[in-house]
Amino acid sequence: MSYEVSTSSRIAIIITFAVYSIGMIAIGLYSKKSMDRTAVEKYVDEFYTGGRGMGALVVAMMVAASLCSAGTFLGGPGLAYSVGLTWVMAGFSQIFMNFTVLGEIGKKVGIVARRVNAQSYLDLFVSRYNNNKFIGIFGVLSIILFLGSYVVAQFVGGARLFESMTGLSYTFGLVLFAGLVLITAALGGIKGVATAIVFQGIVMTISVITLFIATLNHLGPLQAVYKEIISMDPSVVTPWTWTPKYQFSMWVVYGLVYIGLPHGAMATLTYKDTKSMHKAIIMGVIFVLVWTLALIWTGSLGRFMFPDLKVADQIIPSIAIKVLPPWLAGLTLAGVAGAIQSTVGSMVIIISSTFVRNAYQSMINPKADSKTLKKVTIISTVIICVGIFVLSINPPDALQFMITFAIGGLGASFFWPLLLGVYWKRANEYGAAAGMVGGMATYILGAGNYLPISMGMNATVIALIVSGLLTVCVSMATPKPPKGIIMTWFGKSYPKVVSEQ
Repeated sequence: MSYEVSTSSRIAIIITFAVYSIGMIAIGLYSKKSMDRTAVEKYVDEFYTGGRGMGALVVAMMVAASLCSAGTFLGGPGLAYSVGLTWVMAGFSQIFMNFTVLGEIGKKVGIVARRVNAQSYLDLFVSRYNNNKFIGIFGVLSIILFLGSYVVAQFVGGARLFESMTGLSYTFGLVLFAGLVLITAALGGIKGVATAIVFQGIVMTISVITLFIATLNHLGPLQAVYKEIISMDPSVVTPWTWTPKYQFSMWVVYGLVYIGLPHGAMATLTYKDTKSMHKAIIMGVIFVLVWTLALIWTGSLGRFMFPDLKVADQIIPSIAIKVLPPWLAGLTLAGVAGAIQSTVGSMVIIISSTFVRNAYQSMINPKADSKTLKKVTIISTVIICVGIFVLSINPPDALQFMITFAIGGLGASFFWPLLLGVYWKRANEYGAAAGMVGGMATYILGAGNYLPISMGMNATVIALIVSGLLTVCVSMATPKPPKGIIMTWFGKSYPKVVSEQ
């Protein structure tokens, strides 16, 4: 371990985190009561979309906190510590994630989701692409595989952080993380997750601001700090440690492909009206700006306090232990835990909705009644949480590869078929299928270094180019989509169901 924690400090950290956990449990139980009052025939829709009545703050946090996971709170500051200002240029591209998701597809998806009663991310694909079974099956497998891997990695990262800061066992931390997610997701559905995300987002914001201010106060004049950092390693204060083309590719990864990540786009199914959506864009940009600026800057300043940190991702907990009173260090742990649990909760709902709607109801039991769907929804969500917990007990060594691979695979598979499906009438199921398969295959070949096709960039860029070309070219060479799909997605004859007030 890179920092020492006294017994009294550990006790204070544990107590602070216990208070946070009790708050999470209360949220889960409250959300369960709300779901218990829901009529059986409306249960599945309420569970996965919250009745499409979420306000601006909830939607803002669903996008921002769901996408800003352990990467923003641990990996991002770790990169700022290890590679310096070059990561600042790339990391700041994520500030506009709420605008990227809600601004690009939010209004259109919100309208169409109501027209077709979409209750899952994949419902949109199935509806847009003529109920094509291949797209449905490929989408189900992709989401379960990639998001499942992502969730395992998040659980493991959170449990390891909990172990290092509290001194309690990894297994106990894993049980606690899994239990809190299970309580909010399985009992409260998307409402439970959304309420938890707002609570977690507030904790995250307070902990980030507190840590940033305490760090600056501890260091004193920054001129002397940076002179010392430059004397240790001048490369960390130049923005060009990475080549310009690799820097550009990281902007694409962190500033563009969020549209293709299901746990980010899920919020577009839930907002109450376009006024709430517009407010959520502004709120989300502010929250992510605060988190990103404070954490990346704090991580880069950590070079002065911990010049020889062996594990760069430990820079935030290391600084928290050094500059904060124990109970505030515990708040920082709760903030990081909130980031991880926000992402995991959203992902569990995505995986569950994908299985129930696009596997069970579409392929296994199309005639299932409301009572059956309610039981399957709850049981599948519990099983998913338990399965993720089991896989996390003995995690694979290549944990960071799993995270990167999951993000790239989802973006390469879904980005262009979704974006073109929203804005281009000519996109059809053949083009979408070719784009999804081609994008994923290209990404695997490039990211795994099986073929030298990345050209010095992140493999996601090449995969997106291939996916986009295949989607367009194959769509142009094959029959047009049916008129009914065009009217549903682009027609104005439907009543306007999303309030413009």
